[in-house]
Amino acid sequence: MNEASLSLYEATELFYIVLETQDRFFEFWITATFAVIIACHLGSSILTRSFSVMISLMYVAFSINMIGRWFLAAGAVSRYRNDMASQSGIQLNEQLIDLSRMLSTTTLLVGTTVTIFFVWYTYKNQKAI
Repeated sequence: MNEASLSLYEATELFYIVLETQDRFFEFWITATFAVIIACHLGSSILTRSFSVMISLMYVAFSINMIGRWFLAAGAVSRYRNDMASQSGIQLNEQLIDLSRMLSTTTLLVGTTVTIFFVWYTYKNQKAI
């Protein structure tokens, strides 16, 4: 496949579009995570084992979908960032880029794990109203 090189303007525009897309995926995941936590907390008196299993499976499937999309957007961010840097002669700070990528990935994975833990913790420690 023969791909034409993007102009600096095109690469910059695409970089900001995919960066915004990646941020929206992250924000959507955070919103859903807090929704699961609040729903389990408020509904703790009626949370059954089957509801806990269903919530856990749906949340894990959702998280895997969002994390996959986040990684796809991250790949596009890297591609357009590198294209911009090569055309403009800017030096990239790879250590900060790697740190940001590691912290974001850790947040997604640990956040998903802790949310699933909270669902089951809430189920196991129900208090009758």
